[in-house]
Amino acid sequence: MRIKTTYSASSDPEMYFDRLFKETYANTVAYLEKISSDKDLARDLAQEAYLKVWQKLELLPEEDEETLRYILIIARNCFLDHLKGVLREKKQQDAYATVFIETSAAANHMEVKEQQQIIDHTINTQDESARRFYLLNREEGLTYKEIALQEGVSEKTVERYIGRVLRTLRTRLASFIFLW
Repeated sequence: MRIKTTYSASSDPEMYFDRLFKETYANTVAYLEKISSDKDLARDLAQEAYLKVWQKLELLPEEDEETLRYILIIARNCFLDHLKGVLREKKQQDAYATVFIETSAAANHMEVKEQQQIIDHTINTQDESARRFYLLNREEGLTYKEIALQEGVSEKTVERYIGRVLRTLRTRLASFIFLW
């Protein structure tokens, strides 16, 4: 690649940069596209690199090959800075997700604990027969028929008592869920 140096950085910086840009831009974008595997990102990074070249125009080497190498080094550094930014953002997102999950788990644990307190209180405030029938059904796994045989009552009585406990539970839990 040959950079035509009819203009120098000191005599006419704008014309020199314009010529430099036109002669090296395609190579710079191709290099960035190769290392990033993203054409749009390569173009964005090339723009950033040429902005830095403009800011350091007086520091560019005199030889054409050295100038291109210098531009490519700046472009590579822009790419590395981009990767660092992406990594930093990913770490922040991961940290946020971890905090969010932990907070959600703690809130969920508190909600379950409060629901269990409502259930326990509701069951404990029922009359003795209703509480006993409900616990035999839900905790012991006995059917209505088995409870009726064991307790010496009709199956309909067991159904009525357990139904009353369940209606009370639904009402109290519905108001709890509404509050959340």
